[in-house]
Amino acid sequence: MKRLVMACIAAAAISACGSESNFPTATGKANIWSINAISTSPEIGFLIEERLIGGVNYKANTIPRAWDDLEYTFNFDVIIPSAGGATRVASQLLDVVRDMDYILVVWGALTAPTVSLWEKPVRTFDGTETIFELRVGHAAEALGTVDVYFALDGVAPVLGEQFATLAPGEVSGMADLESDSYVVTVTAANDPANVLFQSAASIVAAAQSVLVPIFEGTANDTSPVTARVINMQGQAVSLADARTLPTVRYVHATMDLATSDVYDDAALTNRIIADLAFGDVTGDIEMAVGEPPVTFTAAGNPGAILYERTLATFLGTRTYLYMTVDTLVDPNVLAGSQQLADRRSIETIARLTFFHSAINNPLVDLYVVDSGEAIDEALPRQIRLPYRLQSPSLSMSAGSFDLYITTSGEKTILDGPIPLDTVLGGIYEAVLLDRVDPTLAEFKIFPPP
Repeated sequence: MKRLVMACIAAAAISACGSESNFPTATGKANIWSINAISTSPEIGFLIEERLIGGVNYKANTIPRAWDDLEYTFNFDVIIPSAGGATRVASQLLDVVRDMDYILVVWGALTAPTVSLWEKPVRTFDGTETIFELRVGHAAEALGTVDVYFALDGVAPVLGEQFATLAPGEVSGMADLESDSYVVTVTAANDPANVLFQSAASIVAAAQSVLVPIFEGTANDTSPVTARVINMQGQAVSLADARTLPTVRYVHATMDLATSDVYDDAALTNRIIADLAFGDVTGDIEMAVGEPPVTFTAAGNPGAILYERTLATFLGTRTYLYMTVDTLVDPNVLAGSQQLADRRSIETIARLTFFHSAINNPLVDLYVVDSGEAIDEALPRQIRLPYRLQSPSLSMSAGSFDLYITTSGEKTILDGPIPLDTVLGGIYEAVLLDRVDPTLAEFKIFPPP
């Protein structure tokens, strides 16, 4: 009887091999990619079924990839520490059609996001065209419905001439425009005088398809609205609001610099900071775009120049200038270290960073323990942090903690315990300073800017 059953199975297998397959057959490919439009999200994993395509941070996009024209479920996963691992927050079933371009835009609340599908036929160019193909998209939920203008430099927005009127999650149709210098303007719907965003003029090259999505600004931006220009290869350029200035936060972080006044003009007539003492940190100070000069003088004495340099400032950015000394060049020479701010709130974690400016202790470790605990049995959270560099961002949970700075590789405490109460979404910034006693340091947490 057993032999009979096996013979029947073999016969059935042979019969199946001789019949037509029930599986669908691909006839071509389509481009599929994703944009993260949740301003407080961590990196979101974008998956085709259970296969990871890539991770995408806020305002960023994955690279378009070609997939067979079959049916797939695309998934979005995030790491939520309190949940113990990856959490699936959204899924989208998509019956892929060949020669189409599909962008899955995830937006809304992280715990229950919306996935909008922005699709269009793939456009090919031979490189001789003088036009480009344009679409604009709305990925800034807080704005509600808006008008988006895409006009030549110098052309003011006029009702009726908007490129598109869009609600959150929507994308416009396509239009061909001549390559030129254009300004993106976003206004309240039906109100061109109520400008929410206006970019600087930017040249858009010909012979390409271009998408311009509108996003909400974060604490890293100088305006509440931003935009990007993305081509169909996934290459992107950020657009900042041209009506706002970049900012710099000044940190006096070396004992080798006396209490100072700071000027932002060559003639030393415009004092922007008075009496900046060791350990002080300013708020965000607006600076001109480009290479504005900054000069540190003795407090109350513009004739006594202590340090001067130019900064590198760009539209839409926030930076810090830490005053230190450069041990690689000359430990007796003042040096300014300009660092880009990273203050975007991520709702699933708290984040801590600090700039190491304690020259007496060139390598340090950072310990984070529960409030009241010793570090005797603890492992450091960050090791071998070098002088004059910004530490990597440290992810933390909500709670009450003690921080310790030690000599690298040792339990020799340079500073601590430093109490820190954290909340999810919180951003905590600090600087490590020398003390008069070279065997100690000071971990100084910044006030909000």
